[in-house]
Amino acid sequence: MDASPVRLAHVLDSLALAIELGLGVPAQTIHRTAVISARLGHGAGIDERDVVAAYYLALLCYVGCTTTSHETSKAVDELGLGHLLVATDEELVPELERALAATLPAPEAHAAAQSMAQWFAGPEMGPHHRNHCEAAELMAKRLELGPRVVDGLAHVYERWDGMSTQRLAAAEAISLPMRVVHVAWVVGQESTTRDAAEIARRLRLRAGRSLDPTLAALAADDLGDLLSDLDQGDLGPLLLDAEPGDPFLLSGPQVDRALTCIADFGDLKSPHMVGHSRRVADVAQRAARAASMTPDDVDLVTRAGLVHDVGRVGLQSSLLAKAGPLSRAEHERIRLHSYFTERIFADNPVLARVGALGAAHHEHLDGSGYHRGLRSSGLAAPARLLAAANSWCSLTETRPHRKALTEPEASNALRTQADQGLLDRNAVEAVTTSVGQRGSWTRRAPSIALTEREAEVLRLVAREQTNPVIAQTLGISGKTVERHVTHIYQKIGVSSRAGAAVYALENGLM
Repeated sequence: MDASPVRLAHVLDSLALAIELGLGVPAQTIHRTAVISARLGHGAGIDERDVVAAYYLALLCYVGCTTTSHETSKAVDELGLGHLLVATDEELVPELERALAATLPAPEAHAAAQSMAQWFAGPEMGPHHRNHCEAAELMAKRLELGPRVVDGLAHVYERWDGMSTQRLAAAEAISLPMRVVHVAWVVGQESTTRDAAEIARRLRLRAGRSLDPTLAALAADDLGDLLSDLDQGDLGPLLLDAEPGDPFLLSGPQVDRALTCIADFGDLKSPHMVGHSRRVADVAQRAARAASMTPDDVDLVTRAGLVHDVGRVGLQSSLLAKAGPLSRAEHERIRLHSYFTERIFADNPVLARVGALGAAHHEHLDGSGYHRGLRSSGLAAPARLLAAANSWCSLTETRPHRKALTEPEASNALRTQADQGLLDRNAVEAVTTSVGQRGSWTRRAPSIALTEREAEVLRLVAREQTNPVIAQTLGISGKTVERHVTHIYQKIGVSSRAGAAVYALENGLM
């Protein structure tokens, strides 16, 4: 790949599209919000450093949303809740009722909506929001975006009137850049379906309640300038042009670190997938070197391994967690995830090749794979190798419908697929040689010393296992598990399951 520096905004351009898939909001809503945030910040005359922070906060504020998708999906389709982000207090119950009407009779849907509205607005939602915020904070730290962005991400769900789920701050105690984003998000999302007059009315309705009244009034009075040119097609170039301050530039390992954030964002969608994309990238990298690929191709296949599964965020968590056989319709839905991966990167001038290769991880030489159904003539060596690496990693990981194969069993299964004309024989040999049946992921010592039992507990917490399940799995008491979890959180400096999962990923414990 080209070794020239990459703008962080290019990476976040594609990450934003993935976040929108996970939220179920219109494409480029986040792009609109980031541009509006920069314009509103400048219009309000705030410090340029706060404008920069608002721009990046707009791009990252919902990057932690996948951390609770699995749990939310037990009650409702999480992909159908994106519109609730701009629902007024009075609209919450009716909007939930509409979301539930697809699966429940009207009287039951109404009762369930009332119950869920209380949960969404009450303290019980606090841990969910803490998961979202802490995951986002940790990713912003990895991207070295500075304290204004990291601290602002703690306030994603705070309200001007203090009536939030976490009750961390109110009014001017809320991060100023985040207050800008709160207003910009309403304008950005509402502008995809409403005219300026209606948006202004809804901003004034929220002023002094969920929104900073001064910023809400400024936005309501200046919608023409805020929304200028936002309906002119692809917003990618406009997003880059709107970046305030000097562009954040990434090179070498920094690019890989940013793409690893995308990998973790996608994998956190499903408990059984945590760490999968990092693992595929690791195996693909070593196999590419074993196959004597050029350094550029080694980098390309490694980065494609990191992002290959991010399209899964566009699928319902309940479908990803299904233990029984899939129906034809469900199988077709699953097959869309590689298409989503390709589309997330397709218009990105820097990462399009990475996304296109990543999207080929389920292609077969005989044309029976997906989503393009490419045959051998259309699959270059990096695509063949990535498919073999992904297959080996998947087979050695537990899934809802099956247990993990042993490494020798997985290697034999890959060779069988090569005999059947599905996988490339040279790619299979490169993968099996590179892993050496000694494990595809070398666990390194965590940055903070954990006992082996604490590491076991941490891995189970990262996979969203409850304390009773952890106790049963490890043969210890629930009280002991609770003490371990409390002690682990204190040691590693996190306060949520999502924070624990990100720490485990960063330290090679998965």
